[in-house]
Amino acid sequence: MKKTLFIENWKFCVIPNAQVVRSGLDFKTASDVYRCGYDVYNATVPGNFELDLMREGLLDDLYQGANVIKAQQLENLHLYYFTTFTYRRKRGFDAQLVFHGIDTVAEIYLDGKYFAFTENMLHGHVFDINDLEEGEHELFIHILPTAIYARKFKLPSMHRAIKYNLDAISIRKAPYMFGWDIMPRIVSGGIWKPVEIVYLPENRIQNPFIFTTRVDEYGAHLTTRLEIETKEDFLTDFTLVWTGVCKGNSFRHEFTPFCSNVSMDICVETPLLWWPKNYGEQNLYEMQLTLYYKGVECDKVCYKTGIRTVELKRTSIYRKGEEGDFSFYINDKKVFILGTNWVPTDAFPSRQIQYDARALELVNDIGCNAIRFWGGNIYPDEKVYEYCDEHGIMIWQDFAMACAHYPSNERICNLMRAEAEAVIQKYRNHPALIVWAGDNECDQIVARQFHRIHDEKGKQDWINPNFNRLTREIIFNTLRDFDATRPYLPSSPYVDNVAFFKGLPAETHLWGPRDFFKSEYYKAANCYFASEMGYHGCPAPKSIRQFIPEESISKIGNAISCEDPHWLAHASCMELKPDNIYGYRIPLMFRQVERLFKVASQELAEFAKQSQISQAEAMKFFIEHFRIAKGEKSGIIWWNIIDGWPQVSDAVVDWYGNKKLAYSYIKRSQNPFCIMMDEPEAGYLRLFAINDTQKDQCVRYTVKNLATGKTILCEETEVAADEGLIVNQIPEESEAFYLIEWEANGIKGVNHYVSSISKGIAFDNYLSYMQESGFDEYFEGF
Repeated sequence: MKKTLFIENWKFCVIPNAQVVRSGLDFKTASDVYRCGYDVYNATVPGNFELDLMREGLLDDLYQGANVIKAQQLENLHLYYFTTFTYRRKRGFDAQLVFHGIDTVAEIYLDGKYFAFTENMLHGHVFDINDLEEGEHELFIHILPTAIYARKFKLPSMHRAIKYNLDAISIRKAPYMFGWDIMPRIVSGGIWKPVEIVYLPENRIQNPFIFTTRVDEYGAHLTTRLEIETKEDFLTDFTLVWTGVCKGNSFRHEFTPFCSNVSMDICVETPLLWWPKNYGEQNLYEMQLTLYYKGVECDKVCYKTGIRTVELKRTSIYRKGEEGDFSFYINDKKVFILGTNWVPTDAFPSRQIQYDARALELVNDIGCNAIRFWGGNIYPDEKVYEYCDEHGIMIWQDFAMACAHYPSNERICNLMRAEAEAVIQKYRNHPALIVWAGDNECDQIVARQFHRIHDEKGKQDWINPNFNRLTREIIFNTLRDFDATRPYLPSSPYVDNVAFFKGLPAETHLWGPRDFFKSEYYKAANCYFASEMGYHGCPAPKSIRQFIPEESISKIGNAISCEDPHWLAHASCMELKPDNIYGYRIPLMFRQVERLFKVASQELAEFAKQSQISQAEAMKFFIEHFRIAKGEKSGIIWWNIIDGWPQVSDAVVDWYGNKKLAYSYIKRSQNPFCIMMDEPEAGYLRLFAINDTQKDQCVRYTVKNLATGKTILCEETEVAADEGLIVNQIPEESEAFYLIEWEANGIKGVNHYVSSISKGIAFDNYLSYMQESGFDEYFEGF
């Protein structure tokens, strides 16, 4: 029932901070800007100012060569955005001025008068304008330079982050924008989401929340909570009608409210439940809430949601060989999670929505049934959530904090409380959302800081992540108020008091030494659930040539020694010198190749193939190692599906959309039914059949050693639904490339295993095995 009017035709100008300070500029209107003679440009809204400067030819393409370093010279700019709009009242409607996203610190003026101040880019800002006079008005927004505004806030000595990100922990802005190991430093600014006038019925429904309290032999017990906004005298003159329809299954409930805060409870008999991918259908009910006043319809809210329950069973720490757990249950059924981490899909937040769809299609195609929305990013567009609802992709949602010891003063707490309330109410009606997490790795950062200061004998617990007000009090209490229907982890990994003093968390991020992917660290995999795990893979030459100059490609040795500025820039280095924090990333990729093939090629195309094989075998091993341990281990969310800008990284699809070899290997390893081999024991290789489907599988399979041309096994077996078992074992051979093929319930599948890969393998031999098996067709962009 709401109506919207987008505010468009924006202009902008930029002025360095020194000029603003020296000249005492205090602009509040467009005429102030024009009177002083500053250059004015057309502004794209939604947008980021660098994109407008690039369009105007005033800034080189920041994705090319080492140009991204130039973005640091723009961090002193004040941004002034302005436009005019015509306002008309609408009878029977309230009007709101809505800024869906301002990046970040903004003074807003309406007709030259101070109107509002914002300092959080991560959620929208809404203002009532019912008293605004009809006619034409000027909207003027002064966006302050983030890096300079951050100087106002002095960090207590024990709060920390890496040197590039210290500003980020005092400002509510996407952390990645200050620079990360996977994203460049483009601090940016602008109006990154639409600005609009929203007209809402005077008598209306607000903040509806439909959730499942339980499912039992009587049906699904649902509750709706909402608020009625009205100026009428008696709420009993209103009627609420709640209906739901899914595939012919429907219900209808009529309710007379007594208070403006409404709670309705119903039981849906024989409900159609929502299930994640691999576990059943994604049944979504068309929910409709209609408000009548004295029999006349005055508002209607419609959306899709699913009936399902979710539970997380977890122990505090991991103990190998002992009882412990970190398992999700959907509708009382334990599910095994095969997921990927979702990082920024573009360096500019205003453009992420353009690239979300391709990332979602990749996630679904590769066989994932979960996404973790990483805490260094913005919050995703709601269309992303809708896609996950429809495709059974479970969501793990971090709040936007990452890799730091954040301050918890009253200003930050108040900003975080408002943000959490907005984010929770935005997403809570989506059945795909199964867990909230307070941040990314902040517990881990604080715990490591503590253990550097105190030894085992002199432990004092005042530097303890469990004293974090933001995650243990602010977010926790906001969730308790607005969505207590899902599990909450204060951090990922969550270091509770037991884990802080006594051991490894049950869920963790398995990065470790980043040496050989089958070293003891990765084979041990000391957790029940890994929510980050990845390995480097070089982009294809076709992609690299689009962002690295040819002269730098021909001197690939300079990339290894961190002497080439273009390679450094695309390893997300903020400083173009060998000893910078992220300078290790390209040499690491070379070392990983040398460990596998003994020699890393100095020719780009050959090296890229070597690196992609290394990554593909690593990711295949990580996923299969967890699937084989199904029962003890409950899931893996690997890092990551696609790059957010042109770079060398752990992503399995590069910025230009070229799939690395790992993509096809992961897709096979994540097949709901898959046959795979584990590491040898006592000279034998065990063959596992893992069935994540909900049907028993009748299987015929063969195992052939391509090194000898001999067929080792040709057998039949049966595998029960949602089970895994050892179906056979064979003696390990000194060098073997085992091709595993099967047909299960009429569906064909293929996998492979390289024996003795820990000792290294000849690159030419591996390529010949790929050609014989047909796997070489999965090299893209060569």
